[in-house]
Amino acid sequence: MTSNQQILSDLRLIMDAGHSLELLSTYKGVPIICKAKIQEIGKDVVHLKADGSALVCLAKEKQIRVLGSDYFEPSLAQVLSIDLPSGELELADFGYLGTKLGERMIVRVEPKSLIQVILTHDDHKTVGRIVDLSINGIGVRVGYADYNPSLKPGTNVHIQTKLPNGKIDIGGVILSVVRTNEYYRLSLRFSQNGPQKSTIFKYLVDRRAEIELELQHDYDVALKKKESVT
Repeated sequence: MTSNQQILSDLRLIMDAGHSLELLSTYKGVPIICKAKIQEIGKDVVHLKADGSALVCLAKEKQIRVLGSDYFEPSLAQVLSIDLPSGELELADFGYLGTKLGERMIVRVEPKSLIQVILTHDDHKTVGRIVDLSINGIGVRVGYADYNPSLKPGTNVHIQTKLPNGKIDIGGVILSVVRTNEYYRLSLRFSQNGPQKSTIFKYLVDRRAEIELELQHDYDVALKKKESVT
């Protein structure tokens, strides 16, 4: 794939002005921002330099979101290479991001360990596992043997689960159902507000803090490995 030339032209303006880019990636559902400075722009490859634990996220993702200043429209880019100790990375295949940005800015955290969830519809109870959780909804994995065909988009269900900091008992609606090679992946939106949203919010804050500590640890380990080699 060849990069959009208008995007590369805008990047040259940002490089000449000495401004930083913000590189948006996700780690276990959490949006992470990494600030980077453009060092050089080739025919289709942009060389940048950054630092900090957010680099670990970039190393784990093949595609990231590139945010700029007021005159630079958000875009997508492929990570060609990245060196954590030096902070040097290469991006290519730039294309416009459009409306997908808002979706990815919503914090969706992945649980540290398996958390069971029960979906109730009419007289049917389906047991699944939480894939990710946001303040507005939940992703649930259901095995083939446990899946009920009545669980389809538009269906209202009752959602019950127990987070580390409290129980959740809330209504929801199924937005989508995707069949994978191993399970069904359901996306649900909560259909009500209330005190339980505080429990969910507290869990999101705590889990995000844990994830950020994991990133910092991975970054520190990468730096120590580099020091031991040199």
